[in-house]
Amino acid sequence: MKNNKVTKTWLEARQFIKDGKLEEAEQVLDLGIMYMAQAQEEGIRDKDLIEGVKREVWLERFWISIEKYIWPTRKNYETIWKCN
Repeated sequence: MKNNKVTKTWLEARQFIKDGKLEEAEQVLDLGIMYMAQAQEEGIRDKDLIEGVKREVWLERFWISIEKYIWPTRKNYETIWKCN
């Protein structure tokens, strides 16, 4: 990944969360997940570093932030997202 775009994306998402701008945070977090999918398509594996951080750690950060900050704002999110 060039120009530290993943780090910038992560920092931007954190700021949106801090500011309570959860719609914007969700879009940025989704972008981060997309970057990780692109990296995988390019052959970057979970243990490989992207901007000094393992790909799997980046992916975990983006997903956990969505689960912790975004999904709870959705009505009935527990029933919608639970697998039967």
